Amino acid sequence: MSLLEHKKSLLIIGGIIIVGGVALTVNAKSQPAKTKVAQSINLYESANITSLDTSKVTDSVSNMQLTQVDEGLYRLNKHSQPVNALATKTTVSNGGKTYTIDLRHNGKWSNGQAVTAHDFVYSWERTLNPKTKSEFTYVFTNIKNADAIAAGKKSPRTLGVKATGKYQLRITLSKPAAYFKKMLAGVTFYPLNETAVKKYGSKYGTSAKTTVYNGAFVMTGWNGTNDTWTLKKNPTYRANKVVKLKTINYQVIKSSATAYNLYQANKLDTVTLSGEQNVQNKNNPELQTISDGRVGFIQYNEKDKTAANRDLRTAISLAINRQQLTQKVLQNGSVPTKSFSISNMLKNPKTGADFTTDSYTKNTANYDLNAAKKLFKAAQKQLGKQQLTLTITCGDDDTTKQAAEFIQGQLTSHLKGLKVNVHAIPFNSMLSKVSSGDFQLNLTSWSMDFADPSQALTILTSTSNSNMGHYHSATFDQAMQAADGKDALNPTARYQDLLKAEKIAMHDQAVTPLYEGRSQLLVKSKLKGVVTNEFSGAMDYRTAYIK
Repeated sequence: MSLLEHKKSLLIIGGIIIVGGVALTVNAKSQPAKTKVAQSINLYESANITSLDTSKVTDSVSNMQLTQVDEGLYRLNKHSQPVNALATKTTVSNGGKTYTIDLRHNGKWSNGQAVTAHDFVYSWERTLNPKTKSEFTYVFTNIKNADAIAAGKKSPRTLGVKATGKYQLRITLSKPAAYFKKMLAGVTFYPLNETAVKKYGSKYGTSAKTTVYNGAFVMTGWNGTNDTWTLKKNPTYRANKVVKLKTINYQVIKSSATAYNLYQANKLDTVTLSGEQNVQNKNNPELQTISDGRVGFIQYNEKDKTAANRDLRTAISLAINRQQLTQKVLQNGSVPTKSFSISNMLKNPKTGADFTTDSYTKNTANYDLNAAKKLFKAAQKQLGKQQLTLTITCGDDDTTKQAAEFIQGQLTSHLKGLKVNVHAIPFNSMLSKVSSGDFQLNLTSWSMDFADPSQALTILTSTSNSNMGHYHSATFDQAMQAADGKDALNPTARYQDLLKAEKIAMHDQAVTPLYEGRSQLLVKSKLKGVVTNEFSGAMDYRTAYIK
């Protein structure tokens, strides 16, 4: 990506140009020189930072801030592919179970210490130590002994990661993982400076002053609870020359209307739109649509006799007009989906086709009222009832509730004899009910940690704790086991395994996929060089600048 080159600024005062402290007389008719553009932007978050401790971050706001002030072995480019950050060379051996990673020698912490292989070992062992109480230990599951350490059954020192030199890291996996490098780009795998963590103890990461940084920016002004903070260009960052922005000023704004008004008043450089704002700005040249890396869907409780009927589930799927749902109800750039996956996750190794295209299974997630009515009649006969009643449990936020009511209207108007109730409750209460199996249908969504179809499909495996609907298919499980087992290092075979699993799940209507989550935002035209991940929509300001 091209970057804005620094140019010497010219300041004209009374016919004199000041260049680097030297005064030059100019003709009165000379054209005024352009002043240097201030490399500063104003952004906002909808919630406060909870922590800057890599081992303890759980929310998206804190995660976003860490990606700006720290860096790990890799970063994801706009195509969600891992590229070197602190890593310079990666060698995979031992049948895909051993990763030997050479590090750059110029990585620096903001306390002046070098970033070394030990910092990664220390960070990962600390995260997995039960005393740390990290909520993200599951992402380490592919690394040898990680699960046993998190369960308190083995010492953190037994983790399959070692510093084989000051700038070399060796990672041993329990089994090969095709997506492992993508995972390593996540903030949970960032290094930690042991000196700083021990210096600040329990206060590490609870304020800007009790945190050290190794990324493009350093944070100032955050005391742990306040609603404003600033990211400043990090003078000790190893790639300091690529960073053009001097400051990024953040404030917490919980009201979408307030944020929108500030954007219009040129006091914010980006704003995420909501509700009617999306419609009002549909022709705005500053409008951008980004992916949320999220799929919206209906899950069914297969322990409920009515919801367990496959023909009924498929009838429900075919009776929903997803185009109307996304364009008339959601109105946020979300797009209909015909598979339980997200675009730009994985491409066919042979043809380059997107996984969502290849995995489409006819008559499972398209809009077909005739087929829906036939399947519904079959379900009525199988269940021995002409009148069926279903309840959709969902969150009580406006968007989710409106989507549930739209689906309710679609089903009751298209499938005669079906009554649908909507039970909208606070998200935490909804999660509790669904986790305990107290539901029939649940309107929800699933966000992916990284770009791979397994991220969604895994929750449908028989052993997954996230399989709230109790879907079970031996052939599905076998396909998933092959994808991350014997075929893990064979891209073509693994792709076919995942494709097989997706088609089985759709044929069984294990879930009813509805839409790929999108967000629409306005971005000032002067803001350039932002790297936006086409899979998750994450925005990286490392190479951003004001033109």
